[in-house]
Amino acid sequence: MGAHLRVLPATTSRQVVLANVFALIEEATRSAKMRARRLGEHVTGATAIVADLFDSAALGAGLQRADIDRGTELVLAAVSEVGIGAWLEAVWRHDIGVYQHTLGVAGHAATFGSQIGLGRADLDRLVRAALLHDIGKSRIPVDILNKPGALNAEEYRLMQRHPDIGATLLKTQGEFEPEVLDVVRHHHERLDGKGYPDRLAGSAISDLVRIVSICDVFSALTERRTYRQPASGPEALAIMVEAQGHLDPDLLRAFAPVMLGSDALAA
Repeated sequence: MGAHLRVLPATTSRQVVLANVFALIEEATRSAKMRARRLGEHVTGATAIVADLFDSAALGAGLQRADIDRGTELVLAAVSEVGIGAWLEAVWRHDIGVYQHTLGVAGHAATFGSQIGLGRADLDRLVRAALLHDIGKSRIPVDILNKPGALNAEEYRLMQRHPDIGATLLKTQGEFEPEVLDVVRHHHERLDGKGYPDRLAGSAISDLVRIVSICDVFSALTERRTYRQPASGPEALAIMVEAQGHLDPDLLRAFAPVMLGSDALAA
């Protein structure tokens, strides 16, 4: 029996019944406010950590592993408590560009990883990799990152360097697992070998990379951008399924119901 369920005798007076109903409503409201406050604190904290990571990387300073681990904890705690929909709604309230995308990918990764039964160590590694997957963009000019239209050939060539830049940056520090470096370098590879930077194909692409790639594409399609409206969850998934040769079809089939189960993404 639920902790908040109160069974009253049939002879209980109307006044007592109403008092209990109002007490339950007040208790639920108080709990909802507490969850909303904690969510806001988690999003604010994670945003500050990601912003600091990108600023440090842009300036050539070392990234603090303790901060990355704290960011991982904040994402996992928030998604576990309120779900991916509430996490995204809170993240989307902030106009924070690449940081918003990073937090969206991390939230999707936390949700999907939990649903497919990853152990805590693997789940931590997945979310940590998601938080760092675009760190190479810290060295890409802001006018290219925020360009409200299609990139020209030279801009696109420079943008394609961000996985290599990010992996090199992390490798230089020597504090990050090979699996995380793998995600940072290869999250734009495709199963058909047409991705970048190394044109990996098939089994050469690890499961962790495949998961982050799905979360990355889905997040990008469903985010608000200055030059287009966001796709709905079903629209984004349809686009991803139609892009044959890009994403792992088995993981994508498992990913779809997890995302469509969220009110924020199902419409």
